[in-house]
This record gives sequence, structure tokens and C-alpha cells, in this order.
Amino acid sequence: MEPSEEIRRIIARLTAAIAEDDRESVLGRLSEHPGTLIVGSDPAEWWRGHETRAVWGRQIEEFDGSFHVTANEIDAWEEGSVGWASVNETIEWAGKTLEGRASYILHLEHGEWKVVHVHWSFPQPHVDVLGRSFTVTIDELEQTVQREKPDLSGALDSDGTITIAFTDIVDSTPLLTRLGDHAWVDLLRRHNAIIEQCTAAHGGTVVETQGDGSMLAFPSARRAVACAEAIQREIGRAFAGVSPPVAVRLGVHTGDALHRGDHFFGTTVHYAARVASQAVGGEILVSSVVHDLVARPGVEFHASREVELKGLEGQHRLYALDQATAGQ
Repeated sequence: MEPSEEIRRIIARLTAAIAEDDRESVLGRLSEHPGTLIVGSDPAEWWRGHETRAVWGRQIEEFDGSFHVTANEIDAWEEGSVGWASVNETIEWAGKTLEGRASYILHLEHGEWKVVHVHWSFPQPHVDVLGRSFTVTIDELEQTVQREKPDLSGALDSDGTITIAFTDIVDSTPLLTRLGDHAWVDLLRRHNAIIEQCTAAHGGTVVETQGDGSMLAFPSARRAVACAEAIQREIGRAFAGVSPPVAVRLGVHTGDALHRGDHFFGTTVHYAARVASQAVGGEILVSSVVHDLVARPGVEFHASREVELKGLEGQHRLYALDQATAGQ
């Protein structure tokens, strides 16, 4: 899969058409396939097939020029005849300003991208909906790790370097909401068991687990990357029938371990967390250091990309593992 500037532009135009109450342009982007599905925040907003055009079209008429939506960030990807995009947006309605999220799945139909699935939501803190807080970002997991300064001595290489991997479930909040508390807890238990089993099998250590995120430590980059590939493979097998899909992202970095007494922490942990935050669901993203250490026939990577990493100066080159060739 690869970033898609074409789909990003399509979704930007679609968002603008919604803001302008351009009913014809909005509905013209929808697929006429009977499997087309739109899901919204209201419990009744679950429209299939011909309902998508009828009800969404009526809603656009009801906006009556008073519903304004602005796309702040669009993340778009494609692979073959399938594309998808996520939108962080601001909605102004009836004197209120709301944060909104939208996700789109598109399919090539006669050479034109058509929307086959839409999901809208208005984010709410877990404590408001579920009565308690959960770790929801890699940043929060990293803060916990840095605060507790875990003992990583068992994962050090002979030269004092360490490889850190961060992993978490992408879009876990809507998944939790869809599944319900009991099913989510069971899913999380199975997910964490896979993380633990794969890490142990590759000579690593599960340093910390918070919610659906984990920090892993390995004595070599090779073991870390092999473990990451095994995690993606086993997660795919274990949750093949779950809807919406369970998508895990992983970020890997190798560096020197700062230490205080018998405890290790610091920049390497921070860098690995930043790498993971750039990954998308199903992706294994590694730093240039890890790439140089493990790249060889049988361990291939997709085209690299340069990104900015929060809290770190300059541009940083990251590589996505080609999982189709990994382990061959």
C-alpha cells in the first residue's frame, strides 16, 4: 500500500461539497453498489445500498447552508483497486464548534474512485462514555515507560545497544464502542497474549502494556523485526472475522540505552514511540538505523518516506517492511 494524493484530493473536494450543500457532487461520488454502507453517530444512521443516497441526500437539503465542515487533516492510502482515507475535521453547526472524524473506503469502478463506506463520529473521552480512562495514544504509553524507567538490562546487546518496538491497535475507540465492553476485554486478552508469545519466541521482553499498546525490547534489530512480522501475521489470523477489522501498527528503532543504576530509558525509547506514531494499521515501520541493520535478500522494504517526528529536529527517513517477502 502507498500514500494516495489522488484520494486525498478527492476527499478534500468531497468535504468541500458537503460544506457547500452540493448534493449532486456528494451523491455523485457514492457507489451504487448494494453493499455501500454509511455509519453515523446517531443510532439510526446505519444506511445500506439505496438508503445511502436517499437519506444522505435529504440530510444535505436539511443542512440549509448552516452546516459547515472543514478538513484539518486527511490521511489517504491506496492499494490496487481499493483506497481509504481518514479525516480530522471541524464542524460548525447552530453556533457550536465540534471536532469530528470521518473515514472513507473507496473502490475503483470503471476507472473512477467511488465511495463504498463512510463512518462519521464525534469523539468523546472514554471517561464520559465508559466511566473510566484508558491509554489511547503511544505518547501516553511512552510517558508511563519514561516515568517508571523499566529495567531493560536483559534486552541489551553485547555492545550496549537495544532495539525498542511500540505496538498498538489503530482506531481502538470505535472498535470498543462497536464490540461492547465484554467482547473488547476478550479481544484485548487474546491480542496481548499474541504480543507476549511472539515477543518471548524472538528473545524479547514485554516491558510495558497499557490498554491495547505495548513496549517491547530486544537485543537485536533482526529479532525485533522478525517479531513484528510474526505479530502482524498472528493478529491477522486470530481476528480474521472481526468487524471492524483489528489493525495493529508497529514502530521499531535501535539505539544506545541510557541508564540509571540497573534501569534503562531515554532517547531510544522516545524515538521508537515517534516511529510507531507514524505507522498506519497493519504496517511495520522502522527507523533508518534498523533498516540498515536488517535489510538483505528476504527482508525487503517499500519506498521510504521522510517525516517530521514530534520532539525531534529535522526530517527523518522511515521504511515500511514489505511483509509479503519477510521471512522468505
